Amino acid sequence: MIRGIESPYEGVVHLAPSPRHRPGRRRLAALCVVVSIALAGGLIGQLTAHRDASHPIPPGPFSYFPT
Repeated sequence: MIRGIESPYEGVVHLAPSPRHRPGRRRLAALCVVVSIALAGGLIGQLTAHRDASHPIPPGPFSYFPT
């Protein structure tokens, strides 16, 4: 929430976030960017994945290890 003060001439004047709140906003913005990029990558991966029942899905990257 943006702090505000009541000015007798201009009504409510909004102030910038305090120095205490700025790092939290930066962290939140960075977290939102990371999550949105991950979601976009997942969506693109789902849209471009080849789904064919006649060909099985290839094994994962660790399939060469003996079980």
